[in-house]
Amino acid sequence: MITYKQYHIQRFEQGHKRWIARITRTDGQNIRTILPASEHSYLDTKPATSAEEAEKLAREGIDFGGVV
Repeated sequence: MITYKQYHIQRFEQGHKRWIARITRTDGQNIRTILPASEHSYLDTKPATSAEEAEKLAREGIDFGGVV
């Protein structure tokens, strides 16, 4: 698990060459999204072909994806 800004990113393999990254807040609070306006205890990325690619998707989601 890595910490990026105020979030934890954990990578998981789901099947052969199918990776996702799970985003949670470091303080344990729910993650709020802008569109649609909602709250979640965690968010998963779409599947990627490598752990590094899944982590990159998570970082992009945090930086540009409307996660607060």
